[in-house]
Amino acid sequence: MSKKIIEWETLRVELLAQADVKIAFDAQARETRLREMLSEWRQYAGLTRSQVAQRMGVSAPTVSRMEANVTRASLDTLTRYALACGVKHPQILLY
Repeated sequence: MSKKIIEWETLRVELLAQADVKIAFDAQARETRLREMLSEWRQYAGLTRSQVAQRMGVSAPTVSRMEANVTRASLDTLTRYALACGVKHPQILLY
């Protein structure tokens, strides 16, 4: 029995042609980008997670959990995070 070798790009194209796979892939990409944005905002502001938490009025573990699992954060919480990091007009960043 011989095994057929499939190039990654070919497999990727085939998988992303499936609507359910594309939806899941896009959702994961958005989540990854949002996590990166939170980290960028905090680092640009020169803040630690503890400092962001203090500015938001929550615990440091809460900020860590939010950064790790951003999909559970509400829009209000994300806005408070952005403001704590000094982001001006955070509602503009969500479009």
